[in-house]
Amino acid sequence: MALQNNHHSVTGSTKDPENGPAVAASIFTAVAVYAFFMVFCGIQAFLHVRSSRRGAISLN
Repeated sequence: MALQNNHHSVTGSTKDPENGPAVAASIFTAVAVYAFFMVFCGIQAFLHVRSSRRGAISLN
């Protein structure tokens, strides 16, 4: 939120990004991708546990 609005506490220094909204969009996209991967991997883990209880998967 602060980057998107170019708030001086986040973008006021010489080492801070100049284009705050672009940085905010990049961060939001990264969070969305990581959230998707977490949900996808969680579903895979759930399906693996559910299938392994029935004996369909064995890792010997």
